[in-house]
Amino acid sequence: MTLPTGRFTKTRWIQNAIAVIAMIGAAILMALGIAGKGSSAGVWMFAAGGFVLCAAIWLMTVTPLLLKVESNLARQLDSYRDLHEMLTKHTAMLETIAENTRISDAAKSLARRDQELDALRATIRDDIRKEKWEAGLTLIDEMERRFGYKEEAERIREELEDARKDRIQTRLSEAVEMIESHFQSHEWDRAQGEIDRLVNALPDDSRVLSLQDRIKALKDQHKQDLIAAWDDAVRRHDTDHAIDVLKELDVYMTPAEAQALQVSARNVFKEKLLQIGIQFRFAVTERRWNDALTTGLELIRDFPNARMANEVREVMDTLRERARQAAETQPAVSARPL
Repeated sequence: MTLPTGRFTKTRWIQNAIAVIAMIGAAILMALGIAGKGSSAGVWMFAAGGFVLCAAIWLMTVTPLLLKVESNLARQLDSYRDLHEMLTKHTAMLETIAENTRISDAAKSLARRDQELDALRATIRDDIRKEKWEAGLTLIDEMERRFGYKEEAERIREELEDARKDRIQTRLSEAVEMIESHFQSHEWDRAQGEIDRLVNALPDDSRVLSLQDRIKALKDQHKQDLIAAWDDAVRRHDTDHAIDVLKELDVYMTPAEAQALQVSARNVFKEKLLQIGIQFRFAVTERRWNDALTTGLELIRDFPNARMANEVREVMDTLRERARQAAETQPAVSARPL
């Protein structure tokens, strides 16, 4: 608030008038005192005039200062009042802003809560898609504990369990299909390894437990098929097939079963040795040195301890030389005109 410019005009006018009157009166008294020519009354009049003069001078000097001080104090008081009014208004405004801020923070908290919940749902779905079952269950528990969504958490938990069961069944079907392929190719060790892995993962699954009985039954059946093929090859004197069957059958037979086949197996190998020996002799007689060399190497490889194999070793160098000479002369014979 601003003070009026003429606030002390009347007071100053009166003060100036009194000062002037006092100075005039002082001048008169001093003049009369001087006129008294040193009398006692003249001295008192001169003194009184001096005092009045001093009072008038003091009034003209001090009074404006007091008025100035009072004006400054009044202006400061008005400034304080204006400041108080301003602070009151600002306080009300700040309280309004604070109230709005509290409302805004509450709204933001609700908005963040919804955002966090949506992000939590998305993360759980992503964990289910990536088959991170334990991580997904932990987040579902967090949804139930922190946000209080018990029914939704239970529903998502059931969804996760269903997804996990479906994925387990899918992987189980894939594993069973792989095991079946091992069964067909008679890769029993690989099949057994896969079965053991499934048993460790799903010890109570009926499909997994049935695979144990199935592999045993298939191995026994394949063993019986090999025995039948062996008997048939022996009966037909198909030594090559009989030997191939015997090599495969060897891993299935017990020592007692191997002992039972020992006689027939020995006869097959003798027959095979005889066949190779005949083939070797015919090749040498007919001077088919390459065939003789190939047959001799086969005999030494398959029957290294046979007496015939030792005899063939002794002539191997000669066979190689003649096979080389035959290879060198063959192009010349082929190029001869018909």
